[in-house]
Amino acid sequence: MGAIWLLLAVLNANAWLLPSPADKLGWGLRVSTLKLHQPFLAEERVEFGGFELVLINQSKDMRQCIRLDASSSTGYLGISIVGPDGRYVDNMKIRNGSTFFECGELLAYQRASSAYRFRQFGYYRLPEPGEYELRASLQTAEGKIVAPSFKIKVIEPVTDTILVSRPVPLEGEQLKWPKEKQERAVMQQIKVGNRTWLVYRQFQSPQLGGAVSATFRIAELPGKVLDMKVEGTFGDWNPLTITYREYSYTKFTTKHVINSVNGKPWTAEEEKHRQEKLKKLTPVPEKK
Repeated sequence: MGAIWLLLAVLNANAWLLPSPADKLGWGLRVSTLKLHQPFLAEERVEFGGFELVLINQSKDMRQCIRLDASSSTGYLGISIVGPDGRYVDNMKIRNGSTFFECGELLAYQRASSAYRFRQFGYYRLPEPGEYELRASLQTAEGKIVAPSFKIKVIEPVTDTILVSRPVPLEGEQLKWPKEKQERAVMQQIKVGNRTWLVYRQFQSPQLGGAVSATFRIAELPGKVLDMKVEGTFGDWNPLTITYREYSYTKFTTKHVINSVNGKPWTAEEEKHRQEKLKKLTPVPEKK
């Protein structure tokens, strides 16, 4: 019985490589996850998330194939994302960087793969909850081939999955605006499936509907963490410092320092500029 379960597990894990109705010309093209934190959260930055493109020689002969790494810049590779409404998601038409993988010759039933980031094709965020489709095509010497569509799920967390939520105070020019025009931000612990994440979220002003405008996944947590504190303010490119204890028996704290606007880790260069700015704003004592 154990051998049967093992066989079924192996078959299930490799089912995506089996022949598909989309295959033709003796080629198979597949899209596979590359450390995707699926499902994504609404308005989450996906630019550094990615996928793997796999090319399979389904013929009985050795064949030549193009360099997959070069295909993203030469137009041989087509990548598009279709939203829950059936419309193509707009991208920024920016392509930069690529992995270096030489395909060359493929023996019968051999496969080659190359990794890509969403930002290479201009995709930075997936705005609305729902099921998206990533569609890939590749121009070969024999003609264009397509991959079975790859599903990407985007959700808006429901109340019982938000374990902790801490509001982040606003700073800067927006403080002078009426409340209904002010944006807001929160630091949250959110359970997604069987995993828990530290997530920084920003929301539009009530006047614009109050919907989420940006989501940044900061770190994976071992579960609901303790004594979470958020120091700092949001809105004027200053840092936020988040501390917490991972377990009840730990005395030390885990710390993350991020940019309060773009959610990225706070850099030494940013801290240097911040200190220089503070020095300029500090009043010079009058000479007596």
